[in-house]
Amino acid sequence: MKRAALTFLAALCVLAGCSEARPSATRGAAALGDRLSTMEEVVEWMRDNAGECDNVSPQSLDALRGFVGTYNEARFTPYVAEWATCSVSNEFPRVALLLFSGDGQRKFQKSWHDSMTAGEVADGPSFAFGNGFAVSAGAFGATKLGLHWFRCDYTDAKSHIIPADEDGCVFANEHGHG
Repeated sequence: MKRAALTFLAALCVLAGCSEARPSATRGAAALGDRLSTMEEVVEWMRDNAGECDNVSPQSLDALRGFVGTYNEARFTPYVAEWATCSVSNEFPRVALLLFSGDGQRKFQKSWHDSMTAGEVADGPSFAFGNGFAVSAGAFGATKLGLHWFRCDYTDAKSHIIPADEDGCVFANEHGHG
């Protein structure tokens, strides 16, 4: 009888959530929400949040140069596992969806910050970021989808700021989403 009561209490505790809660991330890409780790997840996320993501077209990494430009290709390509484009609306007929490799997003942040420190780039990339992915239509991503810009040496009291994985950088959403 005692054993049955203990088993019942243990099961009740599990059902009631007595197990230790996993703390939410407060910094880095992990604080941007659930990690998307496949392109199918990114496309589905876009459809759920943007309303559509039609005409999905997987792209080769070689084609990324044509999209981000020769100069920025070296800042993106080493860290991207795959990318595709889709049409969200007439206003956004070709949006790039980047999926970062395992720790590629963290490495991308460091590379971009290093480029800023060296004076090779003056501002953050024009992509909006989620956990494990980025969307090329940065303004659309930040205003409509609640994604975040990646910025270094940035302060803005009106922005929702999340410290990035890279020291001295943040994920910022000037529209208060997040």
